[in-house]
Amino acid sequence: MIAVAILGVLTGVLVYSFMGPARKVKTGSEAQAMFAEFHRAESQYSVEHGVYFATGTDESDIFPTTPTSAKQAVGAQPAAWDTLRIQPTSESLYCGYVAAAGSKDDAIPALASGTFGMAQPTTNWYVLIAKCDADGDGTDYSYYLSSSVDPSLKKDHEGQ
Repeated sequence: MIAVAILGVLTGVLVYSFMGPARKVKTGSEAQAMFAEFHRAESQYSVEHGVYFATGTDESDIFPTTPTSAKQAVGAQPAAWDTLRIQPTSESLYCGYVAAAGSKDDAIPALASGTFGMAQPTTNWYVLIAKCDADGDGTDYSYYLSSSVDPSLKKDHEGQ
């Protein structure tokens, strides 16, 4: 009976340890694909208008508004996404997204400078933020960031 209990605990630990990487893959790959779409749209908007376009100011302005561990149907997207001509990479998303934008005189989002250590740009800029709740606990979130200054995918608390 003790051996069965030990096996049960070990199985639980093993299953939990495999869940983390799976959560990282689903949110990280989605963020990378959506950021590619946002980068494309921001570049096109900049060519046409001479500035970047903001869909919000920080992670509080994400869409979909409440990330969960299950995919959410995109449905009717915000007018700001239509202005940028964003074409979501899927009909449903795990994470919420926002594009903050400004000039050299406008402060970048606190998450970008604080959590990710991004320096204030000296030209027009945009910052892409994804907020995900991969573990579904509603308290700790994964954040992803990319920008016009550094288009690489930055990660914070990935898998949470």
